[in-house]
Amino acid sequence: MWESRTGASAMAVELAAVLILATAVSDAFGFASVSFYLLVLGVPITAAAGLVCFARVVDAVNGGRMDALGRLQATLSALLVAGIVIGAAVREPFIAAETVPPEASGVLALCFALLVLQALVALAPSRPGREGRRPAPPHSSLSR
Repeated sequence: MWESRTGASAMAVELAAVLILATAVSDAFGFASVSFYLLVLGVPITAAAGLVCFARVVDAVNGGRMDALGRLQATLSALLVAGIVIGAAVREPFIAAETVPPEASGVLALCFALLVLQALVALAPSRPGREGRRPAPPHSSLSR
């Protein structure tokens, strides 16, 4: 029986995708300050999604399972947070001029790519009980 992975915080990741898409649209219309504030709004949202991903990995490890896809999802979430923070930082000096620097567009494209990777990882099926298990600790003869 196959279980589908729901992703660690699908709603927060979807909201981040909407914010990144809205940032791209505001870039296209030349609203640099709106783009900046949309990215600033995306920082806590993506950070929360990343923390949920990391919490699920920790829970899996504490349950004796090794969740490689969960770790990948948490890593991609951390990279997405970094991309959004860098994107906002690159845009900040250009707010007064209402221009979007080319580097900001590149970082935004990277964020889109990370979101696509997260979606693909979330769609990857996992088999229950097939995750790597940690071996049981050896019993010591001294503990008797």
